[in-house]
Amino acid sequence: MSTLIRAAGMRGASEVLRELGLAIEPLMERLQIPRAALGDEELRISLPAYSQLLELASEATGCPDLGLQIAEHQDIGILGPLAIAAQNASTMGEAMKVMSGFLHTHSSGIRLSLHPEYPLPDQISLRLTLITPSWQSRRQLMDLCLADLHHFTAFLAQSPLPLLGVTLPHAPLASAERYAEFFGHAVEFGHPHAELILPSGFLDRSLSGAVAALHRLSLEYLAMAFEGGGKTVGEQVEEILRRALSSTRGRREVVARLLHLHPRTLQRRLEAEGLSFSDIVDTVRRDQTRRWLTESDVPLAHVAEIVGLADQAVLCRNCARWFGRSPAAIRARGLPAKSD
Repeated sequence: MSTLIRAAGMRGASEVLRELGLAIEPLMERLQIPRAALGDEELRISLPAYSQLLELASEATGCPDLGLQIAEHQDIGILGPLAIAAQNASTMGEAMKVMSGFLHTHSSGIRLSLHPEYPLPDQISLRLTLITPSWQSRRQLMDLCLADLHHFTAFLAQSPLPLLGVTLPHAPLASAERYAEFFGHAVEFGHPHAELILPSGFLDRSLSGAVAALHRLSLEYLAMAFEGGGKTVGEQVEEILRRALSSTRGRREVVARLLHLHPRTLQRRLEAEGLSFSDIVDTVRRDQTRRWLTESDVPLAHVAEIVGLADQAVLCRNCARWFGRSPAAIRARGLPAKSD
């Protein structure tokens, strides 16, 4: 079975090729990459086919640095929910471990591994490996992936990388100066691996703006979606809300972001399942309110916060609608039979 990549990995390719005078659609048709990939970044396409597309396009346009040019149009957002988990890690080391552990959620054919004390003590290598047919040229794809890793890591660090070395396994496709300009460091070619080499202490850097709840939630989603598998969009939304009503506040745009969907796309997919986001939120909020009121003595203001409501007054209005009783009455007398 072919190794796959989310179509988000093609982001920018069509625009770059158009600027170079080449339409991408005929190449996609020739390589059996569905045109829908240009509009649906969640679609899975063949990684070897995409690699071949890059090679053919580079040859047809006479553009030796095509992979680097496409990387300039991409950002960490192409990784989907994995990007959220990495951005909300507490340190660079934690972010890199998350990326290496879950990169398969973006592509089954791209591996990131961390190699401490390599090539020298007090250094660490961030190493990329591509799983594509050995007979197939993948130089442009390798350039693109290492360039993306450089961009993503610098974005997380919010500063230029303290690079000690950059290596690629092939001969330079463009001038050595072009590579040095892109990476901000001279690149060594013909090495066994594609690597970014950094001081070991770089991994100890704290990440600014990290939100622990979003980090935990996005990791749980990645495990649920890509290891548990088989859940509908409605089930995924319900799972996220049940785990994190307080941190998401039941907001559609936050949940959509965790699912790496536009809010309108999320609503359309739910409608296709005969569901609405607001109904799911209301059901989850009602169930959790029932539990906190009947199984705990947590103060009512805190219950409102836990279930993502603005304040205790809003909780009271919702309890009247759901149960026909105030929160205090539910605590004192229990739920009316019709609400069970």
